[in-house]
Amino acid sequence: MRLTHVDLTRRHALSGLALAGIASGMGAASLHPARAANLTYPGVNLSGGEFGDLGRPMGQGYIYPPDSAFAYYASRGMRLVRLPFKIERLQSEPLGPLSERDVVELRRCAAAAKRFGQLLVLDPHNYGKRDDRPMAADDLADFWKRIAGLFRDEAGIAYGLMNEPVAYKPSEWRPIVDRVVASIRDLGSTQLIMVPGAGWTGAHSWISEGNAAAFEDFSDTNFMFEVHQYLDANSSGTDLQTYVPGAGESRLRDFTDWARGRACRGFLGEFGFALPAGRTEAAAMLAYLTANSDVWKAYAYWAGGPWWGITPSASSRTRMATSRR
Repeated sequence: MRLTHVDLTRRHALSGLALAGIASGMGAASLHPARAANLTYPGVNLSGGEFGDLGRPMGQGYIYPPDSAFAYYASRGMRLVRLPFKIERLQSEPLGPLSERDVVELRRCAAAAKRFGQLLVLDPHNYGKRDDRPMAADDLADFWKRIAGLFRDEAGIAYGLMNEPVAYKPSEWRPIVDRVVASIRDLGSTQLIMVPGAGWTGAHSWISEGNAAAFEDFSDTNFMFEVHQYLDANSSGTDLQTYVPGAGESRLRDFTDWARGRACRGFLGEFGFALPAGRTEAAAMLAYLTANSDVWKAYAYWAGGPWWGITPSASSRTRMATSRR
C-alpha cells in the first residue's frame, strides 16, 4: 500500500488517541507493569519538536515538552523519553552553527530527564531528508558532531541517528551510518547510539527489505538497532480499529532472531495502538519484548507531548513524498 504525507499525518493523529489510555492507567506502561519493569528502558515519545511548518516560531509552530511531562511519565514508570525534533530548527543551514534557543531547550530537556532518572534519546525526525531532499552524509555527520559536542559528557543521553530514513535504500544508508557514527566516536563520545535501518525501519520487514543484509557486519562499542512496528494490516498505524491477530509477536520475531544471532540489542522506537481495539495485541507485544529481553532493551510508545490534545492539521506535520510503507 502506498501512503501520502496526509496518510502519515493520520497515523500520528490516530496514535495520539491512544495516549488517553496511558493517562488513565490503561496504556503501554500499565498493561503489564511488572513485565515492563523487566525491560531496561520502557519509555515514550514526547512529541512537539517536529511539529509544524519551519517558518513558525517556537511556541506557535512547535514546542518542546515541559519538565512536568518528564515528571508525569516518570511517575508512570517510563525510564526513557524519545525526543523528536527537526534538524532544520537546530541547524538552519547545512554545516552551520546550532540554534542557541533550541540548544537551550535540548539542554533543559536533558536536565529534566536526568532529574527524573530517564534516558533521553535525541531524535532528528527528518525521514532522511533536509528541506525535503535526501540529506548528504557530510551534512548529517556535521550535525551529529555538533550535537555530540554538546552532550559528550552527559551519561543520560542517547543519539537516535535518524527517524525512518525513507530517503535511502539500505545499501545507501549503511555507509552514511558508518560516517555519522565515526564522527561521533572521533570526539571521544561513548553515549549509546540508536541505529535505524533504511526506509521505515520496520521490524517485520528488516530482512525482506534488505536492512539485515546491509547491517550484517555493523559493529560499534555502544549501540542498539532501532526498529518501529505498528500492528494494523500494513504495519502503517493508519487503521484505528483493525489489528492483525498475533501481530504483536509475529512481526517482531524475525528481527529478534536476527539480532540474537549477532548478539545485538534492539530498541522499539515507535509502536502505538487505539484502545480498546489494540489492547490485546499491544499487551502481547510487550509480553514478547520481555520474554526476549536478551535482545529487547527499550521501547518508546508513540506518542505523548503537550500538544497532543489538539490534533494538528496536515499542513502542520512533516510533509513527505509518496512512499511505500
